[in-house]
Amino acid sequence: MTQVAAIDRVELNVERIYFTPFCLSSFLSFLHSPTMLTLSSEIGSNLCGAISILCWIVVFTPQLFENYVRKNTDGVSLKFLMCWVLGDVFNLIGAILGNLMITMLLLALYYLMADGLLVSQVLYYRKNTAQVYRDDEVSTLEETPLLSSSMERPTLSVKTRRIVRIFFVGSVLSMLFLLLGTATFFFWPNATDKIDYTQVDWVPQVLGWTSALLYCGGRIPQIMQNFRNESVEGLSMIMFLFSLCGNITYCLSIFLVSMNRTYLFINFPWLLGSGGTLFFDFMILFQFYTYKYKKTQLYHK
Repeated sequence: MTQVAAIDRVELNVERIYFTPFCLSSFLSFLHSPTMLTLSSEIGSNLCGAISILCWIVVFTPQLFENYVRKNTDGVSLKFLMCWVLGDVFNLIGAILGNLMITMLLLALYYLMADGLLVSQVLYYRKNTAQVYRDDEVSTLEETPLLSSSMERPTLSVKTRRIVRIFFVGSVLSMLFLLLGTATFFFWPNATDKIDYTQVDWVPQVLGWTSALLYCGGRIPQIMQNFRNESVEGLSMIMFLFSLCGNITYCLSIFLVSMNRTYLFINFPWLLGSGGTLFFDFMILFQFYTYKYKKTQLYHK
């Protein structure tokens, strides 16, 4: 058995020495062939699209659970939700009229269903909370000094005001950098592949741009509410982590299909609606670190 095994190993090694150069070159040629590259890009795009859909399927679940446990939704900005809902409406209409990827259509439909559930929950708990507040105010009105209302008004600390200024400057600079970079890419005069405007349907483009602006701008009311309260109580950090993952993989699913300028120009409003929110989502995560976890560490010390 040992001799047979040795002979087999020798024969196998001889075969490898003889056949490896040809097989390796053929295999590498196949990997770099247009067919294989297209297939790999398609698989990667579908995989990223599937991950994005999974993230958005569960993205609202942590916030819905947080609201249910607290029986209070004061931590969620209603303006943020309204911008989100309007953005999803324009996104769905634009995706349908533009005959976009099935990933976009599925996400847009699910956005609206999840939005309706979350908004309904917020309005329900706020109605109950408002009734409790009114009952408490009636019972304590005669015992409360007249000057207490002005004293209870929250004011921003010096540190928070400094962070707010940095946030606004960073927001403006990041958006300018993003728009300047994309304009350079799309309208570069020496580009070999120019944008074919005959393939562009402008009605879906306008709807897509509107939804992108609502998505990007809608985070600002939530961020400012967190700054005013100096708190992120009532918000679910997991929701924003899923949002980050979903937006990143969503953009990758588009980039992996093609880097053709016309294709990217047609899909750019939806890229902006996902990629443009990353800065604001990171800002909210920074607020979680500043107002929640950092305070927890100080308390334990």
